[in-house]
Amino acid sequence: MDPDDENQTPGNRAKYKAQLIEDILQEDDLYKVLGATRDSTPAELRRHYLDRSKICHPDRLPHHESSTAAFQRLAFAFEILKSPSSRRTYDRASRSGSGAFRRGSAQSLNGDQTFRGAVEAVLYEFMTGDFAIVKGWMQTLNRQYPNIFSEEAIVGIERSWLKVRDLILSTRSYALLVSIELGRIYRVQKKLRSLRYFDVVGRLSMTLQLVRVTLAVPMRVDRALRLREEQKRRAKEAGWNVSDKDDSDDDSKPVDGGVPGGDQRRGGILNERVFKVLEFIVGESAVDPEADAAWLASTSRAA
Repeated sequence: MDPDDENQTPGNRAKYKAQLIEDILQEDDLYKVLGATRDSTPAELRRHYLDRSKICHPDRLPHHESSTAAFQRLAFAFEILKSPSSRRTYDRASRSGSGAFRRGSAQSLNGDQTFRGAVEAVLYEFMTGDFAIVKGWMQTLNRQYPNIFSEEAIVGIERSWLKVRDLILSTRSYALLVSIELGRIYRVQKKLRSLRYFDVVGRLSMTLQLVRVTLAVPMRVDRALRLREEQKRRAKEAGWNVSDKDDSDDDSKPVDGGVPGGDQRRGGILNERVFKVLEFIVGESAVDPEADAAWLASTSRAA
């Protein structure tokens, strides 16, 4: 069915879009997310991506509540498969089915865990590439404002990224969240690379934006973890899962691996000092209601 066919009724177009969005959000194989085959050429992958993203775009009528989630999923699949190195990593992981990752059951290796591994591959490429720009800015801030941006803060931020990686490997819902965040970073990278070399002001502005969006990632993951912890707490208080043993476990085993009774923020990956530093630098870059809605829609379907 061609959704652009003028002979199609609005009702048929809405059904087609809804079914396509459902298929994209339920699929773990990134090739199938794009509607492509494993032997597709880069040009074919791009064509499949453009065809589906044109239908699923949030601004495209008819409106659908999960359009943003499906569009983000398409973009993530294309970003992985258009890169030769991350595509090779994804292909090896999904074909071998063993030894490619450190965690997870054999039952999920070809689907859920392959997706997590793909997110990890993209994260690794970023951490060994453009993250150097972010580290350089952090070191500059440390030299200029040592009382605000201390060495301890830099170490805390770098450790938070390692915790983000661990979350990707262990939990599918956070792999979805990080994939959306990496999409935000990619869009800034793309704009930065499109600027001319002598556009000093433009490059400086986009570099600062890259730093802010990158440092927003641990903040947004931290907030998602704390939100999940708060939901569990409220559920227990409502009597849905009352257990004295569970209560004692929650108090003695912080999710972030911090010290019980310390200054670690309950359920998060950042302590209060590092969070305040990031909040000061990142500002409004940590706020993205559209990305939040996409993640919530994806996790509700995955639950």
